Amino acid sequence: MAGSHKWVTTAVALLLIAVAVFVYGHNGLSAKKKIEVTVILKTIDTSVEFWQVLIDGVHEAAQEFNVNVQVWGTKSETDVDEQIALVEKAILNKPDAIVLAATDYERLVPVAEKIKKNGIKLIIVDSGIKSDAADSIVTTDNVSAGREAGEAMKSLIKDKAKIAIISYVKSAASHIDREKGVHEVLENYPGIEMLGTYNGEGSEQNSYLLAMEMLQQHNDVFGIIGLNEPTTVGAGRAIQELGLKGKVQLIGFDSSFNEIKLLDEGVMNATVLQRPFQMGYLSIKTAMEVVKGKKAAKLIDTGSLLITKKNMYEEENQKLLFPFVGNE
Repeated sequence: MAGSHKWVTTAVALLLIAVAVFVYGHNGLSAKKKIEVTVILKTIDTSVEFWQVLIDGVHEAAQEFNVNVQVWGTKSETDVDEQIALVEKAILNKPDAIVLAATDYERLVPVAEKIKKNGIKLIIVDSGIKSDAADSIVTTDNVSAGREAGEAMKSLIKDKAKIAIISYVKSAASHIDREKGVHEVLENYPGIEMLGTYNGEGSEQNSYLLAMEMLQQHNDVFGIIGLNEPTTVGAGRAIQELGLKGKVQLIGFDSSFNEIKLLDEGVMNATVLQRPFQMGYLSIKTAMEVVKGKKAAKLIDTGSLLITKKNMYEEENQKLLFPFVGNE
């Protein structure tokens, strides 16, 4: 009986060891199968709310779909070389997918195509490249959004008008498309003179200085269109400081706290609202799907909406204007 008892004890011990090995191995295998995604943005500058909201969308989707994500970005949207270096680094790490918001329409092409050559899935978010290397593009229809900004400015014009555009990074696809949309509406409109496009180089301060100089040189400027958050806020500051509220019309892009304040105070007439949270969320969801072999839409348009002081207090628009930021 003693020998039999010893045998049973040994068998139970071996069974427990086998179960432990199986559970450990299964969990290890599951961990290995967890999808890895590296997100490389134009910038991770915390002063630009657009990117912070997009990052919130990334983390929300990563948690929901059980995806490991790393979010990288340069200090400035103008640092193309640094972004290229980040993409090269990501390729060496061999994630399952890379989500890229390209700082330059042409210069990111070679490294983006290298992503594909290394068998890594590529999702473009916000701003594209001159290549069809991406498995999917998640973005605003920026030409259409530019037209919305142009139409908003045109609706304010009653006679002749001088209009200026302040851009952020002239080589970024989103800028190119937005400027194109604005020109499609305003360029040949009777009585409108386009003063040109001023490059703020991704900086609110640069945009402010450019607007100050322009408004002092041209005392008959009717309106300014800022093509993103920093350019809009910079132009708004200049209009306020020069006492030109109500005299110089401002149409902007995006919905930071400072822009909402400009809109509420009547310094800004309207802003074209994008949906950065959806961009971040859908970029991770799409990356997960293509890694698993599903076919994704080549273009996913997250839409845009013109917000004015008149409609900014509507319930649905309030939800878009005040996203949940920075509380992961």
